[in-house]
Amino acid sequence: MAQFCFDAENALNCPICLNLLTDPVTTSCGHSYCMDCIERSWDQEVYKGVYSCPKCRTQFNQRPTLSRSTVLAEIVGGMNQEDPAGPEDVPCDVCKGRKLKAIKSCLVCLASYCQSHIQPHYESEAFRKHKLVHASSNLQKQICPQHHKALEIYCQDDQKCICVVCLGGQHSGHKTVSAADEMDKKQEELKIKQMDLIQETKDREKRVQMLKKAVESHKAAVQNSERIFDELISFIQKRKAEMREKISAQEKEVQEAENHSAINRI
Repeated sequence: MAQFCFDAENALNCPICLNLLTDPVTTSCGHSYCMDCIERSWDQEVYKGVYSCPKCRTQFNQRPTLSRSTVLAEIVGGMNQEDPAGPEDVPCDVCKGRKLKAIKSCLVCLASYCQSHIQPHYESEAFRKHKLVHASSNLQKQICPQHHKALEIYCQDDQKCICVVCLGGQHSGHKTVSAADEMDKKQEELKIKQMDLIQETKDREKRVQMLKKAVESHKAAVQNSERIFDELISFIQKRKAEMREKISAQEKEVQEAENHSAINRI
């Protein structure tokens, strides 16, 4: 049987387990079941000698030979590949059991729909005038709390979204545009600001790199100066030691000369 539950009236659900079809097969009377479900159902009728369709009760004198419905299997397989709703996604309001990720929200129905359950809004004339928007978890914020109409108009004088009824009331004579156009304008302005921010960030990074290079150059200069000072100090110390040895030698010569003169006087 299928693992994921949907609404029981969905044509792609098994009439026996009420879940999405798994290994779908279709009887000669036109009803489709999970292969395991219908086989188990007929296993219970094996002793009666007469097999029937659980949906319409059409009877078969012999147990029908079933083959996998390729078309239904492909359709169901495509539905199973739809994304389940994650913690940050908007879940489909129609799915039962496992909630799929909603791709659209309807401002008339005030509900969100996955890829499968949004189809009636595209195919049925009854839903043609419904306003579809990107899936949103805050549908109430897109509805006028006073008139319960979609906020499809943007009042530039009051800088707020209003509905068509508001337009004929307190916002009469105000400068207005469609909310979609205003959103496009705001998104374009935001894109420009984002580009400016990116450029400013790049300029700052460039300045930081220049400062880093200047610091590295300064460090190199300091290290070079320290090396020169160390060499100079080493040279002075060496010369100092040499001068001390020279003075010591001269003092020794003077002492020897004085001693020699004293002996000669005696």
